[in-house]
Amino acid sequence: MLNPINKFVFVSIVLSSFLLNGCGALFQASSEPISIQVGYKPFGIAKQILQDNPPMRLALAGTTAYVIPEEGDEVVVLDLERRVVEKRIPVGKNPMGLVVTPDGRFTWVTNHHSDDVSVIDNAARAVVKTLALGQNPCGIALSPDGTLVYITHHGGNKVSVVRVENFETVAVVEVGTGPMAVTVTPDGQFAYVANEAGNSVSIVDAKGYREVGRIPVGAAPKSIAATTDGWWVYVANSGSSSLSVIEVKKQAVVKTLPLDRSPVRVEVVSSDSDRYRVVVW
Repeated sequence: MLNPINKFVFVSIVLSSFLLNGCGALFQASSEPISIQVGYKPFGIAKQILQDNPPMRLALAGTTAYVIPEEGDEVVVLDLERRVVEKRIPVGKNPMGLVVTPDGRFTWVTNHHSDDVSVIDNAARAVVKTLALGQNPCGIALSPDGTLVYITHHGGNKVSVVRVENFETVAVVEVGTGPMAVTVTPDGQFAYVANEAGNSVSIVDAKGYREVGRIPVGAAPKSIAATTDGWWVYVANSGSSSLSVIEVKKQAVVKTLPLDRSPVRVEVVSSDSDRYRVVVW
């Protein structure tokens, strides 16, 4: 098994190989020992299917994709194998984020302009619950065990923690300015919140439900993702065209990778005991 430092370097090798095989486009090369892949295959397939109204956000359940298109107050259900639209589900106004629960039963959708969250029954292909949480819900992430959802409020500088089983709000946590996205470490100990207007990342104690630190990053961070080994958090800074790399043990940025365009999404898309792939677009 690779140690954490070697694993970090190994990511660059995996991504470079992936890129040389023709998948996606490169950001501008830099002196940093990492190449970043642009493009995520399911996202690309969804774009082909939707064509004139491309996807803004996407969540997977096997070969089914739940997609928020750039225009329209809906979630579109796609069969990525057959490359067809299965269903269009109306949700609230200006949907911004979505997650599929680990059991595949539900999709949660944040609706930025209607101040609520839609819960879709994936089997019924319909909204079965609407939660009026207020203050521009935006980003959303699940706890590792799937029992809680963390929802950022871009207009309220807060994160709501909601229990999946009964839709109960168990905590509201004050964070930085303009929280856009959230990710949770695989041990469930911390949530990291990208504060778009504050150029920072809030560290939230996911057990005590309070902010315990704040890390400066690049300008206008829009997306954030924790690796499944729990060692790293990646932050896509759209305003400074860069990727910040936070080492969880140090609770600090240890690398800033310059990019040649503005990133809006970063995800860890696969992993095993010794490797993971980080995709930016």
